[in-house]
Amino acid sequence: MTDKKVVLVTGASSGFGLLTAQKLAQEGYWVFGTSRKEHPTVQDVEMLTLDVTSESSVQSCIKQLLTRTNRIDLLVNNAGQIHASMIEETSLEQAKEVFETNFWGVVRVSNAVLPVMRQQRSGHIINISSLAGLIGAPGQGFYSASKFALEGYSEALSVELDPFNIKVSLIEPGYFKTNFNHAMLSPTLNYADYDNVRDVIRSTVSQAIAQGDDPEKVAQTILFAARSRLPRLRYRVGNEAQWLPRLKAILPDNLFRFGARKRLNLP
Repeated sequence: MTDKKVVLVTGASSGFGLLTAQKLAQEGYWVFGTSRKEHPTVQDVEMLTLDVTSESSVQSCIKQLLTRTNRIDLLVNNAGQIHASMIEETSLEQAKEVFETNFWGVVRVSNAVLPVMRQQRSGHIINISSLAGLIGAPGQGFYSASKFALEGYSEALSVELDPFNIKVSLIEPGYFKTNFNHAMLSPTLNYADYDNVRDVIRSTVSQAIAQGDDPEKVAQTILFAARSRLPRLRYRVGNEAQWLPRLKAILPDNLFRFGARKRLNLP
């Protein structure tokens, strides 16, 4: 056993999750990461197998963790599935698949650790949201919807957990240089009417990610939130995540929609 705070980071085999797990380990936390497939320990991050879409997998992972540590101080719900498809071209089954990972996966893992955190009367849950959870993203409608759902869930959960000294935070990144878009789910259907729009949106989003900011900033923000005595509910990371929601709040809907179309190079 150790006096180090115990952390679980889901989806820690790459991207924000890997950077976050490594940074927390460097700062003295006892860090466990998860991956859907068996993964070797990476720079002081002990890896566990976890499929957030499976209740039995979640229960098995948390049981394995608690057998080692007997406590959990910080949960970073990072595992996610990106989806690029026009809404009409997305089957209901595929839309459900996005929600199973991005929303219900967070719920499953959070529910598994909350009894322990309540018993401890302490803990912190950090959920990785997105700019797409603040502004509806054309061409990524169901990804955006899953993140909007995560925003509402987290806000309500933060109030419900206040009496137990358990904090909830949302990290809301804009575009960052990651390989996340390489794992995009493709459309189930294809309608010719959407051909031009679909191609333009994909190209614009891929370019925005390629020109995005350093993902290290997201990991640093998560560390900052984890160390805070009174962490905020929301942390927006990146220029677009900072100013686009502000513009949406002050501009008339039609003017903001016009600007959004221009940003995506749509006619």
